[in-house]
Amino acid sequence: MELKHHPEEWFFLHNFDADRVFNTIQRADYLILYYIKMEADQHPEQTIYLADLAAVMGLKITELSKAVEKLQDKGLVAWKTDREAGRTYVELSSKAVELMAEERDFMKRCYARLRTELGDDELRRAVDIMQKVTAVLQEEREKNS
Repeated sequence: MELKHHPEEWFFLHNFDADRVFNTIQRADYLILYYIKMEADQHPEQTIYLADLAAVMGLKITELSKAVEKLQDKGLVAWKTDREAGRTYVELSSKAVELMAEERDFMKRCYARLRTELGDDELRRAVDIMQKVTAVLQEEREKNS
């Protein structure tokens, strides 16, 4: 198959594969784990209720519930019920904390290298361009919804 016959597929399959950054956890999973960790770090004395997490993430609770169920199946979170409050909450497992630390170290190395090889100005321009590309893709996706 020649590139000239399918340039749009080549472009999206090979140029914007952000999932390649993640070694041990899928990007979508990491994002949810990240928000759980951030909420736990910001409010260490509080339970992280699923409804509150959904609100912080801008997701419907049904969408987040499905994702958290998958994370629980992978052993990355514990999904529990607070019987007194009548609400469900989540906690990171030790496996999730370990995997996130590995991913964070990898991202730090990659980011440091990008800053070294591109410089801050070029990296900022690249991010601006990627954000514009993402906005166009989102607008096109919304047109089809």
